Amino acid sequence: MSNTKMLPHNGPDWKGYTLDELRYMRAYTAARIEISKNRLAGQASNIKKNGLGSATPGGGSIASRIIGAFGYIDMALIGWRIGKMVFRTARLFKKR
Repeated sequence: MSNTKMLPHNGPDWKGYTLDELRYMRAYTAARIEISKNRLAGQASNIKKNGLGSATPGGGSIASRIIGAFGYIDMALIGWRIGKMVFRTARLFKKR
């Protein structure tokens, strides 16, 4: 059994949409487009006003949301690896 919805124009005895159905679908699509335009305009004005970091849902900058996703142990491991790379690089320049 398929869970997909059978569209009326896929049926064998379909004679076409009525004028009211066409008007309804056109109005529904126009309303969806208008809502999307308003949402996009609101996000654009928010970015203009507060900068790029405000575009994320829930507020806060992108960097703060990324850092917030890490736990303390993850941050410690990342810091240790970065420190290790810095010390290796410094040791290479020191030898020269």
